[in-house]
Amino acid sequence: MPLTRREFLSTATAALAALPARGRAAAGPGRLFHRGGSIHTMMNWGALREDDRTRYLPRPFDMPRNAFPAGLVEDFARAGFDFIRLTLDVGPFMQLQGADKEALEDSLMHNIRLFHDRGLSVIVDCHPVEQVPAYSPQAILEDLEGPLFAGYTAMIGRLATLLSGVTSGHVALELMNEPVMRNASRRTQVMVWNAAQLVLHDTARRAAGDLLLVLTGADYGGLGGLRDLDPSPFIDSNTLFSFHYYMPITFTHQGVDFKTADAPTSPYAVGLPYPYDAVPAQEIEAGIEARIAGDAALDEARKTAEREHAQRILKGFLSDAWNRGRIESDFAEVESWADRNGAARHRIILGEFGTTRSFGRLTGVDDFYRRRWMSDVTHLAQAGGFRWALWDINSADMGISRSDDENRLDQDLIAALAISDPL
Repeated sequence: MPLTRREFLSTATAALAALPARGRAAAGPGRLFHRGGSIHTMMNWGALREDDRTRYLPRPFDMPRNAFPAGLVEDFARAGFDFIRLTLDVGPFMQLQGADKEALEDSLMHNIRLFHDRGLSVIVDCHPVEQVPAYSPQAILEDLEGPLFAGYTAMIGRLATLLSGVTSGHVALELMNEPVMRNASRRTQVMVWNAAQLVLHDTARRAAGDLLLVLTGADYGGLGGLRDLDPSPFIDSNTLFSFHYYMPITFTHQGVDFKTADAPTSPYAVGLPYPYDAVPAQEIEAGIEARIAGDAALDEARKTAEREHAQRILKGFLSDAWNRGRIESDFAEVESWADRNGAARHRIILGEFGTTRSFGRLTGVDDFYRRRWMSDVTHLAQAGGFRWALWDINSADMGISRSDDENRLDQDLIAALAISDPL
């Protein structure tokens, strides 16, 4: 008989309270997991069958696109980073069975060993994507008493069991990336995710009493999500608390076309600097107008609409007045949350941050302003005692590899990060 929501919450809370002492008093991660980066290409966006786009191939991550440049791993470790945040498309881990599932799990463990051999710890990030809608975060969180959430919970328990066998301890499990529900109020997002995370944490902890777990807030796991997260059930558990930071999105995602009229970005509203006043507004406006006027694919009506949309974005960007002080203020809010809730600041991890980049056909953030923003974010995060993992290492649109050599990092960007600062 299905549990009512009240019974569900009561059972989850009681189960957490009854956790073994070794899980509730586990040693912290020490000097592990301080400066890292995400890889979103090795084990995400699994290959689908041609005859059924809801079914994964038996070996979904054996495509050429999943290969990670070996030289880039070496360069990443030499640069002073100490961990990889490896994203997992959860769909194959929930759908595949039998020998195919065993092969998938073997592949995960092989990749972890690959990074460990190069001195890098690994956060295994359960990262649902919407390629197969049934395995999106919205679908998984739609009904906490339904079979899909039960399947996700079972997957978390299985992954925790696997990772508990990594004797080095240089591994962690992130329970869900950027949890979000469809058509739900902020209050509902918070309440449902808090209940879901409690169950996922309990399941993982029962499977692996000492495994480091990465927790997050609701509604895409940003600053607001962390602010609404009650960490008290997890304070005595071996956990980190994550938040993501892409502020302002008009800057960090410039050049992206979200293909919705109310999106805060536009492929034409580029050339935005950091800090906001580093370039005169008239110069930015002229660049926007030149891009729209020069786009032969736009008729006059479309040009007018794109011009108005880009001008709204620029106006908002300038009025927000984003600079180092704004980032510092945001991170001070995180520090206050930690202090108020009795969570040591070293248990905070800035789990994602980054910007689009500009090279070739990509019209993202200018390299100079990209370095400035990422420098301020990493130095201020580290000054606050936070760990951090940039997004990401090798993607075309937001990576930190060189545009002319996928085996090497952009050393100018690396030099701007807070890697050489003492921990």
